[in-house]
Amino acid sequence: MHRRQLFQCLVATAFVLLVIGWFVVLGKLRTTQALLADENYELERAAQSLKQLQAATKSRASIKPALDDAEVLELARLRNEVTRLRSEQRAGLPTSGPSRAKMPVITNAPPPDAIAPAIVTFTSAVSANVGLGQALAVGGWASPTPGKRIVGLISPELHADSPGSVLVTMRLIEFPDATMEQLGLHGLRTDAASSQSQAVFSAEQLKALLDRVEKISGVDVLSAPRVVTRSGTQAQISVRQARPDGTQTGPLIDITPTLDATGTAVRLDVGVELNLASPAKQP
Repeated sequence: MHRRQLFQCLVATAFVLLVIGWFVVLGKLRTTQALLADENYELERAAQSLKQLQAATKSRASIKPALDDAEVLELARLRNEVTRLRSEQRAGLPTSGPSRAKMPVITNAPPPDAIAPAIVTFTSAVSANVGLGQALAVGGWASPTPGKRIVGLISPELHADSPGSVLVTMRLIEFPDATMEQLGLHGLRTDAASSQSQAVFSAEQLKALLDRVEKISGVDVLSAPRVVTRSGTQAQISVRQARPDGTQTGPLIDITPTLDATGTAVRLDVGVELNLASPAKQP
């Protein structure tokens, strides 16, 4: 009896193990099938992408590459040259050799009006003691404009809002040469591009000079810049204008004003560089 029960237990256990094993194998099969399905899907996508790539490659290969502008112009030139040579050949004209007339060469030279006028440079380097409110006159250069001269008037004064600082005004004025005598500027005349001429005008003389300038025709104020700097400190005034050819016109002025011990006079160390465009020559 006991043997029979033991056998039945063994059979039941074996059956249970078999069923469990079958379920395990079935689960692995399902997992494998899912993986195979995913791989098949990826393979189908890769195959579809490959077909699209091949189709695009064939489409690009069937399209002729586009020419850029330079290639189009060169192709047109060659076609025109071939056409011309054929026409000359049909007309019995030589296509090469010394008997063939040379074609004119067209250059890209700018028209005469596009050429910037030449630059004329004037310089001055002077030092002088000038009272506050007075003016130092420099220059006297012969202007590029015929019949005129250029003078610089430099006026120092104390700056009200900054003790120990000097306000300097530089007036560059173009006068008719004929008026230099009556304005008291005849001593500044020079035909050199570099001038060392100078003259000091009192406050009364400066006021009278400026009053006369307003009444004289043909007077042009080229520039009237101002700068504030500490006593003994150099300042630079640049009123330059760039031209298309890279050069610059206008004044470049270095000024060092130094107050004396009394605070009523200034030593001015001045360097002026003035670039002006020369008027175009009349044909």
